[in-house]
Amino acid sequence: MKQKLPTNNFFLLIILSAIWGSAFFAIKLCLDMFSPTAVASLRLIIASFLLLVFFYFQKYKIIFDKEIIFLLFIIGIIGNFIPFYLISWAEQYIQSSTAGMLMAIGPIITLIMSHFLTKHEKFTLIKFVSIIVGFIGVLFIFNINFNENPLKYNSLAIIAKIFVIFAAFGYMFSNILAYEKLNQIDSFSITTFATTFGAIFSIPFLLFDISYNSYDLKLSVNSILAILYLGIFPTAIAFQFRYYITKTSGPIFLSYVAYLIPVFSLIWGYILLSEEIGLNSLIGIVLILLGVYLGQKGLVNKISKKNI
Repeated sequence: MKQKLPTNNFFLLIILSAIWGSAFFAIKLCLDMFSPTAVASLRLIIASFLLLVFFYFQKYKIIFDKEIIFLLFIIGIIGNFIPFYLISWAEQYIQSSTAGMLMAIGPIITLIMSHFLTKHEKFTLIKFVSIIVGFIGVLFIFNINFNENPLKYNSLAIIAKIFVIFAAFGYMFSNILAYEKLNQIDSFSITTFATTFGAIFSIPFLLFDISYNSYDLKLSVNSILAILYLGIFPTAIAFQFRYYITKTSGPIFLSYVAYLIPVFSLIWGYILLSEEIGLNSLIGIVLILLGVYLGQKGLVNKISKKNI
């Protein structure tokens, strides 16, 4: 009997990409009022509060043991707090759309890590082709001039871009960890407690940041609304999508969200900042979507053959 990849997951992937694509713009607004540490911590605290309330009223249950608690803490730190901080810090020195575009490194990271860290997601030709097609699309969006001397760039901007890539490592590693080690736990419970443990871990850093900087917060309605938005949508709601897709379709399929994020970074920039979208960007979007399609087709074929 054939078992197909859940068809609604492709649409969830689009929604997740749109929400995460808007997060970079929201982070930029938050930085007008909050420090990178505060942005990372507050969005986790807001999200964990909402998730715990929903968890309680929906009467979810989870049986904890030492290993599960440890894994959820690791996911909360490596997959939540650290990437949030790194991206927030980076956006002080680079554009929000640049940070979003750099997340396209995610599928390559996942492809390599999954081959060595998982039993089910091995390297195949169709996955390689889909990665290459999507990566070429990203190059079109970046509009890279290979004749430029990279040393002329601002050093802080270079460090910021490296930090975003490290953030992508954290996201993808935590996805694989949840997929391989927490398969017996429902996706909402993983989201709730990984976010909560990440928030708990972040509190000492937030308190130190407030006492050390002792900065005079300038009231900014946009920043307050942005931090609330970050906590509710790109964190609480989007992370539920993230772990659900990982558990039902695997980390390789979820990693293609990193190819769609640059697309939505451009779209949000056009809508909210009146930024122009050039021909190269349009070509890149088409190639990225083609890469996602090829990757999904490869997974469907793999699952179908396995269940005939």
